[in-house]
Amino acid sequence: MDVAADLTIRHLAERAGLSASAAILLNRLAQEGSARLTTLAGLEGTSQPSMTQMVQRLERQGLVERTGDPEDGRAAVVSLAPAAQARLDARTSARRGRLATLMDTLTSEEEFSLELAAGVALPILRRLSETAAAARGHDADGPPCGDTPEDGTPRCDQGVRT
Repeated sequence: MDVAADLTIRHLAERAGLSASAAILLNRLAQEGSARLTTLAGLEGTSQPSMTQMVQRLERQGLVERTGDPEDGRAAVVSLAPAAQARLDARTSARRGRLATLMDTLTSEEEFSLELAAGVALPILRRLSETAAAARGHDADGPPCGDTPEDGTPRCDQGVRT
């Protein structure tokens, strides 16, 4: 497993432009939609001041937009700016190109073996990701959820989804 992480981080990830944490945040916003700054800090396991600094940097780069929360004027909602999706798409395309170049070095038997292994591993990895997300207090496909109200129905945090 460390070899796969090493390959991804050292050889496939873009090293210029965005930090890994900024790219992860932009990907979260692209996949899950807008969210309160405090919610993002909790999901990323960072302090609110650290998340505020990252959002300010991304805002200066034109990659995110911050607006007041309509439910609580003291809170900020962070959204993906239109330019960010193009940037994420370019990163994905470049990463896929680097992977294709590496895949070209495999024999057809190695490529077939890797495809078989991925077919087995990917569903398991997705389930592990969902389990990890649930352990952190949110559904992998939805906003973070907190305590349940007295009626026992789950209450999701103030994240705003688009």
